[in-house]
Amino acid sequence: MNNNHQNKRWFSIFHPEKFHLMLYYSTTSFIVIGIVCFVVGEFFSRIEKNDLIERSEKYAGYIVDHINLEMYEEFFAPTMSKYGYVDLENNRDQFNSLDKVIKSNIYGFNLKKLYLFDRNGQIVYSNIPEHIGYVLEMGDNLQLDSAIRGISASALQEPGMKDSKGVIVDKLLLESYYPVYEYNKGIVNREKQTGVMEIYQNMEELDIQISSAHQKAVLITGASMGLLFLILLLIIKKASNVIQLKTDQLVEARDNLEEKVDARTHEIKQTFEKLQETQKRLGRSEKLAGIGTLAAGVAHEINNPLASVASCAEGLMDRIDNVDFKTKDDEEVFPDYLKTIYDETYRCKAIISKLLDFSRRQVPVFDKVNVNVLVANVVKLIGRQKEREKISVELNYSPEPTIIYGDINQLQQVFLNMILNAFDATADGGKIKITTTRIDNYAKIIFEDAGCGIAPENLDKIFEPFFSTKSTGKGTGLGLSICYGIIEEHKGKISVSSNGVGKGTVFTISLPV
Repeated sequence: MNNNHQNKRWFSIFHPEKFHLMLYYSTTSFIVIGIVCFVVGEFFSRIEKNDLIERSEKYAGYIVDHINLEMYEEFFAPTMSKYGYVDLENNRDQFNSLDKVIKSNIYGFNLKKLYLFDRNGQIVYSNIPEHIGYVLEMGDNLQLDSAIRGISASALQEPGMKDSKGVIVDKLLLESYYPVYEYNKGIVNREKQTGVMEIYQNMEELDIQISSAHQKAVLITGASMGLLFLILLLIIKKASNVIQLKTDQLVEARDNLEEKVDARTHEIKQTFEKLQETQKRLGRSEKLAGIGTLAAGVAHEINNPLASVASCAEGLMDRIDNVDFKTKDDEEVFPDYLKTIYDETYRCKAIISKLLDFSRRQVPVFDKVNVNVLVANVVKLIGRQKEREKISVELNYSPEPTIIYGDINQLQQVFLNMILNAFDATADGGKIKITTTRIDNYAKIIFEDAGCGIAPENLDKIFEPFFSTKSTGKGTGLGLSICYGIIEEHKGKISVSSNGVGKGTVFTISLPV
Protein backbone atom coordinates (compact mmCIF):
# COMPACT_ATOMS: atom_id res chain seq x y z
CA MET A 1 0.00 0.00 0.00
CA ASN A 2 1.43 3.40 -0.97
CA ASN A 3 1.87 6.40 1.37
CA ASN A 4 -1.02 8.25 -0.25
CA HIS A 5 -3.57 5.69 0.85
CA GLN A 6 -2.00 5.38 4.29
CA ASN A 7 -2.23 9.15 4.85
CA LYS A 8 -5.84 9.15 3.67
CA ARG A 9 -6.61 6.45 6.21
CA TRP A 10 -5.19 8.46 9.14
CA PHE A 11 -7.16 11.56 8.16
CA SER A 12 -10.40 9.70 7.42
CA ILE A 13 -10.73 7.56 10.53
CA PHE A 14 -14.50 7.84 10.60
CA HIS A 15 -14.97 6.50 7.09
CA PRO A 16 -16.76 3.12 7.25
CA GLU A 17 -14.18 1.29 5.20
CA LYS A 18 -11.35 2.54 7.43
CA PHE A 19 -12.89 1.18 10.64
CA HIS A 20 -10.55 1.33 13.68
CA LEU A 21 -12.05 -0.95 16.32
CA MET A 22 -9.67 0.17 19.09
CA LEU A 23 -10.37 3.83 18.45
CA TYR A 24 -14.11 3.33 18.32
CA TYR A 25 -14.11 1.12 21.41
CA SER A 26 -11.96 3.52 23.44
CA THR A 27 -13.94 6.60 22.41
CA THR A 28 -17.29 4.93 23.02
CA SER A 29 -16.16 3.47 26.35
CA PHE A 30 -14.95 6.80 27.72
CA ILE A 31 -18.19 8.47 26.66
CA VAL A 32 -20.30 5.70 28.22
CA ILE A 33 -18.20 5.68 31.43
CA GLY A 34 -18.57 9.47 31.71
CA ILE A 35 -22.33 9.36 31.17
CA VAL A 36 -22.85 6.44 33.58
CA CYS A 37 -20.69 8.05 36.27
CA PHE A 38 -22.61 11.31 35.93
CA VAL A 39 -26.01 9.58 36.04
CA VAL A 40 -25.07 7.33 38.98
CA GLY A 41 -23.54 10.28 40.86
CA GLU A 42 -26.67 12.37 40.34
CA PHE A 43 -28.91 9.43 41.27
CA PHE A 44 -27.08 8.69 44.53
CA SER A 45 -26.84 12.41 45.30
CA ARG A 46 -30.61 12.74 45.07
CA ILE A 47 -31.12 9.61 47.18
CA GLU A 48 -28.64 10.92 49.77
CA LYS A 49 -30.31 14.34 49.74
CA ASN A 50 -33.78 12.86 50.22
CA ASP A 51 -32.49 10.59 53.01
CA LEU A 52 -30.82 13.51 54.80
CA ILE A 53 -33.95 15.66 54.55
CA GLU A 54 -36.09 12.75 55.75
CA ARG A 55 -33.77 12.16 58.73
CA SER A 56 -33.78 15.88 59.51
CA GLU A 57 -37.60 15.93 59.42
CA LYS A 58 -37.76 12.96 61.80
CA TYR A 59 -35.21 14.66 64.01
CA ALA A 60 -37.29 17.83 63.96
CA GLY A 61 -40.39 15.80 64.84
CA TYR A 62 -38.64 14.37 67.90
CA ILE A 63 -37.54 17.86 68.96
CA VAL A 64 -41.05 19.26 68.56
CA ASP A 65 -42.56 16.38 70.55
CA HIS A 66 -39.99 16.98 73.32
CA ILE A 67 -40.58 20.75 73.41
CA ASN A 68 -44.34 20.21 73.23
CA LEU A 69 -44.20 17.94 76.33
CA GLU A 70 -41.88 20.28 78.22
CA MET A 71 -44.08 23.30 77.46
CA TYR A 72 -47.14 21.59 78.95
CA GLU A 73 -45.39 20.21 81.98
CA GLU A 74 -43.21 23.23 82.78
CA PHE A 75 -45.31 26.12 81.51
CA PHE A 76 -48.94 25.50 80.53
CA ALA A 77 -49.88 23.28 83.48
CA PRO A 78 -48.26 25.54 86.11
CA THR A 79 -49.56 28.73 84.46
CA MET A 80 -53.14 27.46 84.31
CA SER A 81 -52.90 26.41 87.97
CA LYS A 82 -51.55 29.85 88.96
CA TYR A 83 -53.46 32.26 86.68
CA GLY A 84 -56.27 30.16 85.25
CA TYR A 85 -55.48 31.50 81.79
CA VAL A 86 -52.59 31.97 79.30
CA ASP A 87 -52.01 35.45 77.79
CA LEU A 88 -48.55 35.72 76.32
CA GLU A 89 -49.31 39.04 74.60
CA ASN A 90 -50.26 40.99 77.72
CA ASN A 91 -48.66 39.04 80.58
CA ARG A 92 -44.90 39.55 80.43
CA ASP A 93 -44.22 37.08 83.24
CA GLN A 94 -45.97 34.32 81.32
CA PHE A 95 -44.03 35.15 78.17
CA ASN A 96 -40.68 35.15 79.99
CA SER A 97 -41.53 31.87 81.65
CA LEU A 98 -42.37 30.23 78.28
CA ASP A 99 -39.26 31.77 76.70
CA LYS A 100 -37.10 30.29 79.44
CA VAL A 101 -38.63 26.82 79.04
CA ILE A 102 -38.25 26.80 75.24
CA LYS A 103 -34.68 28.14 75.15
CA SER A 104 -33.54 25.67 77.76
CA ASN A 105 -35.00 22.82 75.73
CA ILE A 106 -33.70 23.84 72.29
CA TYR A 107 -30.14 24.47 73.43
CA GLY A 108 -27.71 22.28 71.50
CA PHE A 109 -30.24 21.13 68.86
CA ASN A 110 -28.83 23.35 66.11
CA LEU A 111 -32.12 25.23 65.69
CA LYS A 112 -31.83 28.73 64.18
CA LYS A 113 -35.42 29.88 64.61
CA LEU A 114 -38.57 28.72 66.42
CA TYR A 115 -42.11 29.99 65.97
CA LEU A 116 -45.31 29.07 67.85
CA PHE A 117 -48.57 29.71 65.89
CA ASP A 118 -52.13 29.56 67.15
CA ARG A 119 -54.86 27.90 65.08
CA ASN A 120 -55.48 31.21 63.24
CA GLY A 121 -51.96 31.49 61.87
CA GLN A 122 -50.76 34.21 64.29
CA ILE A 123 -47.28 33.97 65.81
CA VAL A 124 -47.77 33.93 69.59
CA TYR A 125 -44.14 33.19 70.42
CA SER A 126 -40.77 33.35 68.63
CA ASN A 127 -37.13 33.54 69.59
CA ILE A 128 -37.11 36.54 67.21
CA PRO A 129 -39.23 39.07 69.18
CA GLU A 130 -40.04 41.39 66.25
CA HIS A 131 -41.96 38.56 64.51
CA ILE A 132 -44.38 38.05 67.43
CA GLY A 133 -47.91 39.00 66.38
CA TYR A 134 -47.22 38.40 62.66
CA VAL A 135 -50.21 36.69 60.99
CA LEU A 136 -50.05 34.30 58.02
CA GLU A 137 -53.41 34.08 56.28
CA MET A 138 -54.70 30.79 54.96
CA GLY A 139 -53.15 30.14 51.54
CA ASP A 140 -50.04 32.25 52.17
CA ASN A 141 -48.01 29.23 53.33
CA LEU A 142 -49.05 25.74 52.24
CA GLN A 143 -46.85 24.02 54.84
CA LEU A 144 -48.47 26.01 57.69
CA ASP A 145 -51.94 25.28 56.31
CA SER A 146 -51.09 21.56 56.25
CA ALA A 147 -49.80 21.64 59.86
CA ILE A 148 -52.95 23.46 61.08
CA ARG A 149 -54.91 20.53 59.64
CA GLY A 150 -52.73 18.13 61.66
CA ILE A 151 -50.28 17.08 58.93
CA SER A 152 -46.61 18.02 59.36
CA ALA A 153 -44.79 19.57 56.37
CA SER A 154 -41.30 20.81 55.49
CA ALA A 155 -39.64 22.99 52.85
CA LEU A 156 -35.97 23.50 52.01
CA GLN A 157 -35.01 27.19 51.98
CA GLU A 158 -32.09 28.05 49.66
CA PRO A 159 -29.77 31.01 50.42
CA GLY A 160 -31.09 34.21 48.86
CA MET A 161 -34.76 33.17 49.09
CA LYS A 162 -37.37 34.92 51.26
CA ASP A 163 -39.14 32.91 53.95
CA SER A 164 -42.84 33.18 54.82
CA LYS A 165 -42.12 36.24 57.02
CA GLY A 166 -40.36 38.11 54.21
CA VAL A 167 -36.85 37.60 55.65
CA ILE A 168 -34.01 36.79 53.20
CA VAL A 169 -32.41 33.44 54.07
CA ASP A 170 -28.62 33.61 54.36
CA LYS A 171 -27.99 29.89 54.92
CA LEU A 172 -29.42 26.61 53.71
CA LEU A 173 -32.29 25.91 56.17
CA LEU A 174 -34.96 23.26 56.55
CA GLU A 175 -38.27 24.92 57.51
CA SER A 176 -40.55 22.39 59.29
CA TYR A 177 -44.12 22.81 60.61
CA TYR A 178 -45.54 20.39 63.21
CA PRO A 179 -48.91 20.31 65.02
CA VAL A 180 -48.84 21.08 68.81
CA TYR A 181 -51.17 19.03 71.01
CA GLU A 182 -52.34 19.01 74.64
CA TYR A 183 -50.68 16.66 77.13
CA ASN A 184 -52.37 15.11 80.14
CA LYS A 185 -50.02 13.56 82.68
CA GLY A 186 -47.35 13.00 80.01
CA ILE A 187 -49.76 11.47 77.50
CA VAL A 188 -50.41 13.36 74.24
CA ASN A 189 -54.00 14.05 73.27
CA ARG A 190 -53.94 14.10 69.48
CA GLU A 191 -57.64 14.83 69.37
CA LYS A 192 -56.99 18.33 70.65
CA GLN A 193 -54.53 20.45 68.62
CA THR A 194 -53.65 23.75 70.21
CA GLY A 195 -51.39 25.26 67.52
CA VAL A 196 -48.39 24.79 65.23
CA MET A 197 -44.68 24.91 65.96
CA GLU A 198 -42.25 25.96 63.20
CA ILE A 199 -38.53 25.30 63.53
CA TYR A 200 -35.56 26.11 61.23
CA GLN A 201 -32.69 23.64 61.12
CA ASN A 202 -29.25 24.58 59.80
CA MET A 203 -28.59 22.40 56.69
CA GLU A 204 -25.24 23.86 55.65
CA GLU A 205 -23.59 20.43 55.93
CA LEU A 206 -26.19 18.98 53.53
CA ASP A 207 -24.27 20.15 50.43
CA ILE A 208 -21.02 18.73 51.82
CA GLN A 209 -22.61 15.35 52.50
CA ILE A 210 -24.29 15.31 49.08
CA SER A 211 -20.99 16.22 47.34
CA SER A 212 -19.20 13.48 49.28
CA ALA A 213 -21.86 10.94 48.31
CA HIS A 214 -21.60 12.07 44.69
CA GLN A 215 -17.82 11.67 44.68
CA LYS A 216 -17.99 8.24 46.24
CA ALA A 217 -20.59 7.08 43.71
CA VAL A 218 -18.56 8.43 40.79
CA LEU A 219 -15.30 6.89 42.06
CA ILE A 220 -16.83 3.49 42.70
CA THR A 221 -18.69 3.46 39.36
CA GLY A 222 -15.66 4.77 37.43
CA ALA A 223 -13.31 2.24 39.01
CA SER A 224 -15.68 -0.67 38.29
CA MET A 225 -16.27 0.35 34.69
CA GLY A 226 -12.57 1.16 34.18
CA LEU A 227 -11.63 -2.35 35.29
CA LEU A 228 -14.23 -3.80 32.92
CA PHE A 229 -12.86 -1.53 30.16
CA LEU A 230 -9.30 -2.83 30.62
CA ILE A 231 -10.43 -6.46 30.54
CA LEU A 232 -12.42 -5.94 27.35
CA LEU A 233 -9.59 -3.85 25.86
CA LEU A 234 -7.26 -6.85 25.86
CA ILE A 235 -9.86 -8.96 24.06
CA ILE A 236 -10.76 -6.26 21.53
CA LYS A 237 -7.11 -5.48 20.78
CA LYS A 238 -6.60 -8.98 19.40
CA ALA A 239 -9.80 -8.74 17.37
CA SER A 240 -8.77 -5.29 16.12
CA ASN A 241 -5.46 -6.58 14.78
CA VAL A 242 -7.24 -9.26 12.75
CA ILE A 243 -9.85 -6.80 11.47
CA GLN A 244 -7.21 -4.21 10.60
CA LEU A 245 -5.20 -6.75 8.62
CA LYS A 246 -8.23 -7.81 6.62
CA THR A 247 -9.29 -4.19 6.14
CA ASP A 248 -5.85 -3.25 4.79
CA GLN A 249 -6.01 -6.12 2.33
CA LEU A 250 -9.51 -5.16 1.18
CA VAL A 251 -8.65 -1.46 0.86
CA GLU A 252 -5.50 -2.23 -1.11
CA ALA A 253 -7.44 -4.52 -3.43
CA ARG A 254 -10.15 -1.89 -3.85
CA ASP A 255 -7.61 0.89 -4.53
CA ASN A 256 -5.91 -1.21 -7.17
CA LEU A 257 -9.27 -2.02 -8.70
CA GLU A 258 -10.24 1.66 -8.70
CA GLU A 259 -6.99 2.60 -10.42
CA LYS A 260 -7.53 -0.06 -13.06
CA VAL A 261 -11.15 1.00 -13.57
CA ASP A 262 -10.15 4.67 -13.84
CA ALA A 263 -7.42 3.85 -16.34
CA ARG A 264 -9.74 1.65 -18.39
CA THR A 265 -12.50 4.28 -18.25
CA HIS A 266 -10.05 6.92 -19.45
CA GLU A 267 -8.97 4.65 -22.33
CA ILE A 268 -12.57 3.96 -23.30
CA LYS A 269 -13.38 7.66 -23.15
CA GLN A 270 -10.43 8.54 -25.37
CA THR A 271 -11.32 5.74 -27.80
CA PHE A 272 -14.93 6.89 -27.90
CA GLU A 273 -13.89 10.49 -28.56
CA LYS A 274 -11.54 9.36 -31.34
CA LEU A 275 -14.33 7.21 -32.79
CA GLN A 276 -16.73 10.14 -32.73
CA GLU A 277 -14.16 12.39 -34.39
CA THR A 278 -13.42 9.72 -36.99
CA GLN A 279 -17.12 9.29 -37.69
CA LYS A 280 -17.49 13.04 -38.11
CA ARG A 281 -14.52 13.17 -40.45
CA LEU A 282 -15.77 10.17 -42.41
CA GLY A 283 -19.22 11.68 -42.77
CA ARG A 284 -17.77 15.02 -43.76
CA SER A 285 -15.37 13.36 -46.24
CA GLU A 286 -18.21 11.40 -47.84
CA LYS A 287 -20.29 14.54 -48.05
CA LEU A 288 -17.38 16.54 -49.50
CA ALA A 289 -16.63 13.80 -52.02
CA GLY A 290 -20.25 13.70 -53.18
CA ILE A 291 -20.51 17.47 -53.32
CA GLY A 292 -17.14 17.66 -55.12
CA THR A 293 -18.30 15.24 -57.82
CA LEU A 294 -21.55 17.15 -58.21
CA ALA A 295 -19.72 20.48 -58.22
CA ALA A 296 -17.29 19.33 -60.91
CA GLY A 297 -20.12 18.18 -63.20
CA VAL A 298 -22.19 21.30 -62.63
CA ALA A 299 -19.16 23.56 -63.10
CA HIS A 300 -18.27 22.02 -66.46
CA GLU A 301 -21.87 22.16 -67.69
CA ILE A 302 -22.34 25.80 -66.70
CA ASN A 303 -18.89 27.05 -67.63
CA ASN A 304 -19.39 26.76 -71.43
CA PRO A 305 -22.71 28.70 -71.57
CA LEU A 306 -21.24 31.35 -69.30
CA ALA A 307 -18.23 31.70 -71.60
CA SER A 308 -20.57 32.26 -74.55
CA VAL A 309 -22.64 34.82 -72.62
CA ALA A 310 -19.48 36.64 -71.54
CA SER A 311 -18.12 36.71 -75.13
CA CYS A 312 -21.39 38.03 -76.51
CA ALA A 313 -21.55 40.69 -73.81
CA GLU A 314 -18.00 41.78 -74.60
CA GLY A 315 -18.79 41.93 -78.34
CA LEU A 316 -21.89 44.05 -77.81
CA MET A 317 -19.98 46.36 -75.50
CA ASP A 318 -17.33 46.85 -78.26
CA ARG A 319 -20.04 47.72 -80.85
CA ILE A 320 -22.12 49.94 -78.61
CA ASP A 321 -20.80 53.07 -80.28
CA ASN A 322 -22.09 51.96 -83.72
CA VAL A 323 -25.64 51.26 -82.56
CA ASP A 324 -28.32 53.82 -83.50
CA PHE A 325 -30.73 53.99 -80.57
CA LYS A 326 -34.30 55.13 -81.19
CA THR A 327 -34.61 57.03 -77.91
CA LYS A 328 -32.36 58.77 -75.46
CA ASP A 329 -33.55 56.46 -72.71
CA ASP A 330 -32.45 53.36 -74.66
CA GLU A 331 -29.04 54.91 -75.19
CA GLU A 332 -28.58 55.34 -71.41
CA VAL A 333 -30.07 52.01 -70.23
CA PHE A 334 -28.63 49.62 -72.84
CA PRO A 335 -24.91 50.03 -71.87
CA ASP A 336 -25.83 49.66 -68.18
CA TYR A 337 -27.63 46.38 -68.85
CA LEU A 338 -24.65 45.06 -70.83
CA LYS A 339 -22.26 45.99 -68.02
CA THR A 340 -24.48 44.16 -65.48
CA ILE A 341 -24.57 41.04 -67.70
CA TYR A 342 -20.81 41.17 -68.11
CA ASP A 343 -20.06 41.61 -64.35
CA GLU A 344 -22.50 38.96 -63.14
CA THR A 345 -21.22 36.47 -65.77
CA TYR A 346 -17.67 36.80 -64.52
CA ARG A 347 -18.90 36.56 -60.88
CA CYS A 348 -20.50 33.25 -61.79
CA LYS A 349 -17.24 32.13 -63.43
CA ALA A 350 -15.38 32.99 -60.19
CA ILE A 351 -17.85 30.85 -58.17
CA ILE A 352 -17.45 28.01 -60.65
CA SER A 353 -13.68 28.35 -60.36
CA LYS A 354 -13.99 27.88 -56.60
CA LEU A 355 -16.19 24.83 -57.17
CA LEU A 356 -13.51 23.36 -59.40
CA ASP A 357 -10.86 24.11 -56.75
CA PHE A 358 -13.08 22.39 -54.20
CA SER A 359 -13.56 19.29 -56.34
CA ARG A 360 -9.97 19.06 -57.68
CA ARG A 361 -7.89 19.68 -54.57
CA GLN A 362 -4.21 19.64 -55.38
CA VAL A 363 -1.77 17.31 -53.65
CA PRO A 364 0.15 19.41 -51.09
CA VAL A 365 3.92 19.87 -51.48
CA PHE A 366 5.38 19.73 -47.97
CA ASP A 367 8.34 21.79 -46.90
CA LYS A 368 9.54 23.67 -43.82
CA VAL A 369 7.25 26.60 -42.98
CA ASN A 370 7.85 29.25 -40.30
CA VAL A 371 4.38 29.94 -38.91
CA ASN A 372 5.25 33.40 -37.55
CA VAL A 373 6.69 34.52 -40.91
CA LEU A 374 3.74 33.11 -42.89
CA VAL A 375 1.17 34.87 -40.65
CA ALA A 376 3.13 38.15 -40.90
CA ASN A 377 3.17 37.91 -44.75
CA VAL A 378 -0.58 37.26 -44.91
CA VAL A 379 -1.35 40.20 -42.59
CA LYS A 380 0.95 42.44 -44.65
CA LEU A 381 -0.84 41.36 -47.83
CA ILE A 382 -4.26 42.21 -46.39
CA GLY A 383 -3.00 45.47 -44.91
CA ARG A 384 -2.55 46.88 -48.42
CA GLN A 385 -6.30 46.97 -48.89
CA LYS A 386 -7.40 50.45 -47.87
CA GLU A 387 -10.93 49.44 -46.84
CA ARG A 388 -9.36 47.41 -44.00
CA GLU A 389 -7.60 50.40 -42.44
CA LYS A 390 -10.44 51.08 -39.94
CA ILE A 391 -9.92 47.66 -38.22
CA SER A 392 -6.79 47.13 -36.10
CA VAL A 393 -4.88 43.84 -35.98
CA GLU A 394 -3.04 42.75 -32.81
CA LEU A 395 -0.27 40.18 -33.37
CA ASN A 396 1.08 38.01 -30.56
CA TYR A 397 3.85 35.84 -31.96
CA SER A 398 5.39 32.87 -30.19
CA PRO A 399 8.78 33.92 -28.72
CA GLU A 400 10.42 30.78 -30.13
CA PRO A 401 10.50 29.97 -33.87
CA THR A 402 7.63 27.61 -34.73
CA ILE A 403 8.58 25.45 -37.70
CA ILE A 404 6.11 23.00 -39.26
CA TYR A 405 6.03 20.87 -42.42
CA GLY A 406 3.33 21.91 -44.86
CA ASP A 407 2.33 23.36 -48.22
CA ILE A 408 3.01 27.07 -47.87
CA ASN A 409 0.52 28.04 -50.60
CA GLN A 410 -2.34 26.04 -49.11
CA LEU A 411 -1.61 27.26 -45.59
CA GLN A 412 -1.47 30.85 -46.88
CA GLN A 413 -4.90 30.27 -48.45
CA VAL A 414 -6.22 29.02 -45.05
CA PHE A 415 -4.77 31.92 -43.02
CA LEU A 416 -5.97 34.45 -45.60
CA ASN A 417 -9.50 33.01 -45.43
CA MET A 418 -9.48 33.11 -41.60
CA ILE A 419 -8.38 36.76 -41.49
CA LEU A 420 -10.81 37.87 -44.23
CA ASN A 421 -13.69 36.17 -42.40
CA ALA A 422 -12.65 37.99 -39.20
CA PHE A 423 -12.60 41.31 -41.09
CA ASP A 424 -16.06 40.63 -42.53
CA ALA A 425 -17.45 39.85 -39.06
CA THR A 426 -15.87 42.90 -37.35
CA ALA A 427 -17.38 46.36 -37.50
CA ASP A 428 -15.35 49.52 -38.14
CA GLY A 429 -13.21 50.46 -35.16
CA GLY A 430 -13.00 46.86 -34.00
CA LYS A 431 -9.93 44.74 -33.36
CA ILE A 432 -8.71 41.34 -34.52
CA LYS A 433 -6.23 39.36 -32.44
CA ILE A 434 -3.91 36.74 -33.96
CA THR A 435 -1.80 34.58 -31.63
CA THR A 436 0.82 31.93 -32.43
CA THR A 437 2.09 29.60 -29.75
CA ARG A 438 3.57 26.16 -29.27
CA ILE A 439 1.96 23.63 -26.91
CA ASP A 440 3.61 20.23 -26.62
CA ASN A 441 4.19 19.02 -30.21
CA TYR A 442 1.66 21.32 -31.86
CA ALA A 443 1.81 24.84 -33.26
CA LYS A 444 -1.41 26.70 -32.53
CA ILE A 445 -2.63 29.69 -34.55
CA ILE A 446 -5.57 31.46 -32.91
CA PHE A 447 -7.73 33.97 -34.85
CA GLU A 448 -9.94 35.95 -32.45
CA ASP A 449 -12.41 38.71 -33.32
CA ALA A 450 -14.98 40.69 -31.37
CA GLY A 451 -17.49 40.66 -34.19
CA CYS A 452 -20.97 39.32 -34.81
CA GLY A 453 -20.29 35.85 -33.35
CA ILE A 454 -21.98 32.55 -34.20
CA ALA A 455 -25.21 31.17 -32.75
CA PRO A 456 -24.70 27.92 -30.71
CA GLU A 457 -26.91 25.90 -33.07
CA ASN A 458 -24.68 26.85 -36.04
CA LEU A 459 -21.30 25.87 -34.56
CA ASP A 460 -21.56 22.24 -35.76
CA LYS A 461 -22.52 23.35 -39.29
CA ILE A 462 -19.83 25.97 -39.84
CA PHE A 463 -17.47 23.64 -41.79
CA GLU A 464 -20.19 22.11 -43.99
CA PRO A 465 -20.03 23.03 -47.72
CA PHE A 466 -22.32 25.86 -48.86
CA PHE A 467 -23.24 26.79 -45.25
CA SER A 468 -22.63 30.47 -44.60
CA THR A 469 -23.76 33.02 -42.00
CA LYS A 470 -23.00 35.91 -44.37
CA SER A 471 -25.76 37.74 -46.18
CA THR A 472 -26.83 36.60 -49.66
CA GLY A 473 -24.29 37.43 -52.38
CA LYS A 474 -21.38 37.89 -49.92
CA GLY A 475 -20.22 34.29 -49.62
CA THR A 476 -20.50 30.85 -51.18
CA GLY A 477 -20.04 28.79 -47.98
CA LEU A 478 -17.07 26.94 -49.48
CA GLY A 479 -14.15 28.79 -47.84
CA LEU A 480 -14.23 27.09 -44.43
CA SER A 481 -14.89 23.67 -46.02
CA ILE A 482 -11.78 24.07 -48.18
CA CYS A 483 -9.77 25.22 -45.14
CA TYR A 484 -11.00 22.21 -43.15
CA GLY A 485 -9.87 19.83 -45.87
CA ILE A 486 -6.43 21.48 -46.16
CA ILE A 487 -5.80 21.31 -42.40
CA GLU A 488 -6.88 17.63 -42.33
CA GLU A 489 -4.39 16.85 -45.12
CA HIS A 490 -1.73 18.46 -42.91
CA LYS A 491 -2.72 16.08 -40.03
CA GLY A 492 -3.94 19.06 -38.02
CA LYS A 493 -7.18 20.21 -36.42
CA ILE A 494 -9.35 23.29 -36.81
CA SER A 495 -11.98 24.24 -34.23
CA VAL A 496 -14.35 27.14 -33.60
CA SER A 497 -15.87 28.61 -30.44
CA SER A 498 -18.24 31.49 -29.77
CA ASN A 499 -20.20 32.71 -26.77
CA GLY A 500 -23.16 33.58 -29.00
CA VAL A 501 -24.39 36.19 -31.41
CA GLY A 502 -22.63 39.53 -30.98
CA LYS A 503 -19.91 38.09 -28.69
CA GLY A 504 -17.12 37.38 -31.17
CA THR A 505 -15.61 34.19 -32.56
CA VAL A 506 -12.36 32.26 -32.01
CA PHE A 507 -10.88 29.90 -34.64
CA THR A 508 -8.00 27.69 -33.47
CA ILE A 509 -5.76 25.80 -35.91
CA SER A 510 -3.41 23.11 -34.54
CA LEU A 511 -0.62 21.81 -36.77
CA PRO A 512 1.98 19.17 -35.79
CA VAL A 513 5.53 20.51 -35.36
